[in-house]
Amino acid sequence: MLATPTISLPRAAGLAQLPTKTAATASTIEFLQDEEPKTINDLIRLRAQEDCSDEPIVAYPSSGTNYVHYTPKQLDIFAERAASHYSAFIPQRTSSSDPVHVVGLLGPSNLEYLITLLAITRLGHTVLFLSTRISEEAYVSLLNSTKATTLLVDNAFQSMGKKIQGQCPVSVQPVCSRFDYDGSKPTTSLPKAYLDSNIENSNIAWIIHSSGSTGLPKPIYQTHAGNLRNYANNFGLRGYITLPLFHAHGISCLFRAIHSRKLIYMYNADLPLTAPHLFATLKSHDIQILYAVPYALKLLAESEEGVKLLASLHLVMFGGSACPKPIGDKLTAQGVLLVSHYGTTETGQLMTSFRDRADKDWDFVRPADNLKPFLRWEEQAAGSGIYELVILKGWPSLVASNRSDDAYATKDLFEAHPTTPHAWRYYARLDDTLVLENGEKANPLFVEGVARENRNVAEALAFGANKPRIGLFLIPAESTACKTNEELIDTVWPAIEKSNDQVPAFSRLSKDMVKVLPKDLVYRKTDKGTVIRAAFYRDYKDLIEDAYHENELSGSEILEGDDLLAFLRARLLEITNFADKSVLQDDTDLFSLGVDSLQSIRLRKSILETLDVGGQKVSQNFVFENPSLTAMAEELTRLRTGAVKKDLPTVEERMAALIEKYSDFPQHVAGDKPSPAGQHVVVTGATGSLGAHVVAQLVRQESVSRVYCLVRASSQATGQKRVRQSLMERHVYHMLSASALRKLVVLPATFAEPHLGLSDQVYKQLSSEVTGVLHCAWSVNFNMGLESFEKDCIAGTRHLIDLCLSSTRETPARLAFCSSVSAVARTPGNIAPEDLPDSLSHAQGMGYAQSKLVTEHICRRAAAQTGMSARVVRVGQIVADTRQGVWNAREAIPMIFHTAVTVGALPALDETPSWTPVDIIASSLVESLASKEDAGVINLTNPASFHWTKDLLPLLKQAGLNFETVDKRTWLARLRVSNPDPTANPPIKLLDFFTAKYDNDTKGRKLSYATAKAEACAPSLSSAGQLSFELVQKFVNYFQNNCWNSPEKKQARQTVLVIAGPCGTGKTTVGTAIAEKISLPYIEGDALHTPEAREQMAQGIALKDSDRWEWLARLRKAAALSLLETKASAVVVTCSALRQVYRDSLRQVTEEGNFDIKFLLLLGDEEELKRRTEVRAVEEGHYMKPKMVVGQLATLESPGEAEVDVVPIDTVKAKEVVVAEVEEIVREMLT
Repeated sequence: MLATPTISLPRAAGLAQLPTKTAATASTIEFLQDEEPKTINDLIRLRAQEDCSDEPIVAYPSSGTNYVHYTPKQLDIFAERAASHYSAFIPQRTSSSDPVHVVGLLGPSNLEYLITLLAITRLGHTVLFLSTRISEEAYVSLLNSTKATTLLVDNAFQSMGKKIQGQCPVSVQPVCSRFDYDGSKPTTSLPKAYLDSNIENSNIAWIIHSSGSTGLPKPIYQTHAGNLRNYANNFGLRGYITLPLFHAHGISCLFRAIHSRKLIYMYNADLPLTAPHLFATLKSHDIQILYAVPYALKLLAESEEGVKLLASLHLVMFGGSACPKPIGDKLTAQGVLLVSHYGTTETGQLMTSFRDRADKDWDFVRPADNLKPFLRWEEQAAGSGIYELVILKGWPSLVASNRSDDAYATKDLFEAHPTTPHAWRYYARLDDTLVLENGEKANPLFVEGVARENRNVAEALAFGANKPRIGLFLIPAESTACKTNEELIDTVWPAIEKSNDQVPAFSRLSKDMVKVLPKDLVYRKTDKGTVIRAAFYRDYKDLIEDAYHENELSGSEILEGDDLLAFLRARLLEITNFADKSVLQDDTDLFSLGVDSLQSIRLRKSILETLDVGGQKVSQNFVFENPSLTAMAEELTRLRTGAVKKDLPTVEERMAALIEKYSDFPQHVAGDKPSPAGQHVVVTGATGSLGAHVVAQLVRQESVSRVYCLVRASSQATGQKRVRQSLMERHVYHMLSASALRKLVVLPATFAEPHLGLSDQVYKQLSSEVTGVLHCAWSVNFNMGLESFEKDCIAGTRHLIDLCLSSTRETPARLAFCSSVSAVARTPGNIAPEDLPDSLSHAQGMGYAQSKLVTEHICRRAAAQTGMSARVVRVGQIVADTRQGVWNAREAIPMIFHTAVTVGALPALDETPSWTPVDIIASSLVESLASKEDAGVINLTNPASFHWTKDLLPLLKQAGLNFETVDKRTWLARLRVSNPDPTANPPIKLLDFFTAKYDNDTKGRKLSYATAKAEACAPSLSSAGQLSFELVQKFVNYFQNNCWNSPEKKQARQTVLVIAGPCGTGKTTVGTAIAEKISLPYIEGDALHTPEAREQMAQGIALKDSDRWEWLARLRKAAALSLLETKASAVVVTCSALRQVYRDSLRQVTEEGNFDIKFLLLLGDEEELKRRTEVRAVEEGHYMKPKMVVGQLATLESPGEAEVDVVPIDTVKAKEVVVAEVEEIVREMLT
């Protein structure tokens, strides 16, 4: 018996070296060389005592594809140490009478995962393998149904673990780290266990679960005995596995290798599944058999090198899902010995297509002789040739039954080989088979596979149960090149037509039964990413019915004019349930109101059911092609009457028509009343990044008296809240003084209305005051057509021009319209001039850019007709600001950067972009509004460009991002197979966008923009300069600290709310009111002053800093103690905190616990503060006297740039208003 406290192992080439200090006992049981193991733990111990125990058995990368080899002896020791670690909260079974616990395991299939499952078996318990891709509900169901007591969770799934813990009685613990088992820390040996091997042999070793294709996943129990018999069936070859260990085939392949004493390489769970990674391992190591998911085969089959690598292997096996027949046929034809395998979680592996290499029937599996007596083939219908496989009682690996004779019906259908005996090809799941109304059974898988092979198709699903014939739904790929549904069907149809020759007549698909669904359709999937067929049929049964009845739909009602419009409006309102029905006007673009694809399908069906369309075919894209009530009514009337369809105007003609429509301007008429002093500027778009910076800069300029923010909002209070939040999110609000805040006026507006939705009184006031308009607002939707931008954007700009012309000042108000460089992105040549383009076709081919160019023309015509200053400012790529590095992490470029974290790689792009920080754009825009330069159009974009790969990527690495630089298609491939959860992996949401942009060999066109006029109008533009490390460092820090936090970093924190400011601002009044309204503990800072300090201040003598440090320390301690004792979400503390060093002292409270801190800095005018202080001194006898106000205002330091945790509050207004504002801000902070 081994009992040595220190183990020293010889170091073999490529083997991990075990530390020799305080190693745990390796084993407590000795085996004879010919003894058969009874449990999984026995198998590991036995291999660790054999003569070959120092030969590598498992390889796992230390990083990338840098593999480290581990011997059975090392695995045995690691398992012992990890078991000792886990025994602190999972009791070891020392007797077979001790209860067996079920321990859930959730995490990636890495080395820690393997060591953990070995450790749990060593403790004598059952491992419940949990897929990383099922729902929270599924996890809870499995844990509850198996009566699991513990859930071990990898760090990446800690947030899910916390959600689960609240719903089922399990103890959630972290998966051990390498530090816990590699000898880095002292460990103790497990006590000797006295387990009856015969009892243990029949205990449950693993619990695997089904995929959940027909509901919640179901647990499948596997005994030690059944598993060991299963693992004894192996090919005895050195392997490479890409399958996850939580799937039955994955765990079986691993333990078959261990059972056969053959080395197996495990794919690095931290890497996405890509061809380069597969190549690296297959080329560098002597691999004989590959166990892969079909996607890996697809990646390798895409290149000649990949196919040659596969052909050089002894065997290639796949699992997890079916291999598409075209891929299998291709590989087999080129010499790959592709072996299909068939087995179930309930039966273990049953059959493979292992055969002579000359035999090309890779998809026909063949049972071994010892299995044949336990097989029963049940034909589904006489003469059909389709059989369900049933496994009979007595098969050693059978762990479940569902028949009265204890047999197990697999629900898997097979067809026999026409000439080879005992060879069977998988046909379909019994659940998948479509039983037509005539009783014939059609297999949907074949035609679905053919359709999915087309790159324009994201998903294909056949339907037709209890129907006369089958149909097929196609869901377009996001990157599809097909512009219409009909074009997509035409593209796929030749392959489908060819496949029809290979199936029975009743299974053939007719072209009219191929239907296209919206590409954004949401449907349920299994943990393997396959569509849940039954759920789809249930969720979209109406669409299936429509497919069969569409040709039968024939309404008879004839409606014209207003009656037809009324019908369309009523039906659309029934389908959409708009909260405000008034938004639906006759010419309203439906998609600007959020009408989606499914609603469009339903509206089209309603039209066909009701209206007489003259027997004409109504396009499947009818609503998209006619996106307003008027357009639909005109097209329906044309169809019914048989009128010839008019040629649609080109987009340039439509653009020209809009320019003409909005380019007849009134002349400016000056008023006779004096105008208020100072600049009065109207700003739109203040809730966006650029608008927020513009507002923050304007209100701080002495020459500016008022800034009016026109905001789409239901009320002024809502608008004020949105603007404040916008400025706070951009980290500019904290820099505003009380006087700056008073300049800011927010007005709810509707740009589509002539007077902007303002009352006559407010509009008249604006007309008398306005000196300039900075128009930054625009709908940012790249899917909308040109006309969808008309009402709010194009007409809205015209209404702002009218406001400028309505000014009663001597000259019209000046206008700066924020256009986009996309308005001239198709300019021929290499440089876009600072002028209107020669052709409207120079706009980028999307409604957004086209509408911008239309509006550029309208602005320049306004200037020409009226003499007003209406400058077009084309803005280029806006990036993070230069001071804080704030950048919207949901934009495309930051999403690319995020993949450095989520997939470990960034693409090497051959692009030379021009980036301008948002604060520089804002300064330049403000300057351009005031500039007297004769420049009607300017290109506001950084004159300095850089190279993405040569300049940017090195700076990102220097700033602390760790990533591999790969070509763009490899990057896409990694993203494609990365975590599908958009919460954990946000870039996955833009996969289709990135695919459309980068999955090609097209070299991007480089178009530069002239900027001489811009630099003359806006001197700040010249300060943008070259891309700098300082800027990159700031936005990387911002992303890492604020946007890319792990779930652990995002855990809720308790907050110290400091109500700060000089005396007289109402700190106590506000603080006590907030504490009462939100039920928070309250600490009056003055109460923690010593009596001597209060007396000193009563005499008008300011405290020394040495006195303040002690006081601030007492405040910190009191706040922390209050939070710890009350468990409240926050504590309210009043403290003047006038200087930054005092605020920094209070910020140290965050080091004393999981605390955050926020300052609400109350501000006011000197005379008003003196008045309040005097009243308080007289009425309350407070020690603070009016003369202290002057000293405190002199001491008060405005927040520094980095003090983004400070929120200024202007208190020169009614107490109730101040309290309400602070309460709203505090509730936002705590939400």
